[in-house]
Amino acid sequence: MRARAQRRASRAPSAVSQHLRVLRAAGLPARARDGRQVLYRRTALGDRLAGGGG
Repeated sequence: MRARAQRRASRAPSAVSQHLRVLRAAGLPARARDGRQVLYRRTALGDRLAGGGG
């Protein structure tokens, strides 16, 4: 997600990393490794705040 987010937002890798670090500290995305990739997904809290949790 980080590389995709960088391309979509046209942001420097350091800026994307900083934003993800803040979001993770708030419990909004969860992180999982898949080989060399790091995958992020919204947590239940992130879904509720985004309006997708019912």
